[in-house]
Amino acid sequence: MYKRENRQMSFYDEVYERAVPEGHFLRMLDQIVNWRSFKKYFSKHYKERGRNAHNPVMMFKLLILQFIYNLSDRQLEEAARDRISFRWFARIDPVGDPPDYSCFSRFRDRLGPETIKKLFQSVVDQAGVKGLVVDRLSIVDATDIKSKVDVFKNDPPRGSSGPDPDACWGKKSDNKPFHGYKAHMAMDDGSEIITLVEASTGEVNDGHFFDAVHDPNASVVTADKGYDSQSNFDEVRSAGQVPAIIVKRKKGKQRGHVSSRYFEDELPYYYRYRKRRPRIEHKFGEGKKYHGLGQCRYWSLAKVRMQIFLTAIALNLKRMIKLEYGVCLWQTV
Repeated sequence: MYKRENRQMSFYDEVYERAVPEGHFLRMLDQIVNWRSFKKYFSKHYKERGRNAHNPVMMFKLLILQFIYNLSDRQLEEAARDRISFRWFARIDPVGDPPDYSCFSRFRDRLGPETIKKLFQSVVDQAGVKGLVVDRLSIVDATDIKSKVDVFKNDPPRGSSGPDPDACWGKKSDNKPFHGYKAHMAMDDGSEIITLVEASTGEVNDGHFFDAVHDPNASVVTADKGYDSQSNFDEVRSAGQVPAIIVKRKKGKQRGHVSSRYFEDELPYYYRYRKRRPRIEHKFGEGKKYHGLGQCRYWSLAKVRMQIFLTAIALNLKRMIKLEYGVCLWQTV
């Protein structure tokens, strides 16, 4: 059981309105999705009877602020205590205290990665209802996330009792090894909204994880040469889509050679859309530079999955505001 949202703010309305005027980022964020529609995802995590917990919609809003502004749990508590705009957005009682920093980790653990994944998908669905998702071209790629482990002092093998037994060594290229995890994403090219996202340990081959982020709604699917396999081509075609996956250059073949994987009528799509693939790198760059995607906040694959889903939600909400309101937001908002 949890506390209902406090709607009695009449005495403080003028203060709140001045702190969050029309055009304020958090006012647009408050309006871009139907926050109350998320309540159905929280109900199964709360007992009918028992001590009142913090309102889950308020807690979810605070988590979104945490990932948009790249704050730690302690920094989030401080911001929710000091910033009127944060309190207005989360609907925190004007004369009450915000949740303690320890409440945020308990709330994430209470929901778990599967519920947070459903929340992510609900945001994507709301973007689709608004007509923001184009579904012309889906771009698939993966990026590395460094573990929260000092590998110079502690590099236990996977499955050991080290600080993060799920993290392991992987590489995005021969000269770029990393210790940690991978975020796999599919991005709608027309809107730059992330439509699918998943996480894996660092050693997983990108191409072997294609089915987890293959968006069946797009007309064309492109990806880099790491996804060049007959099974991935077959999966795209079986969904009634056109593949535009970059093919590997075979030994002895001239540059620009296209393998026999492509049918003749698919070649125009391949040459047209393969040039769009690098656009997803900008989304990864934004996530790493401004929202902490490049470094794990937590230990274990389950908790890293939660981090990736919440980061993707934050990125999508920012993009939805840009598309809906035509506002050019600064990257850190």
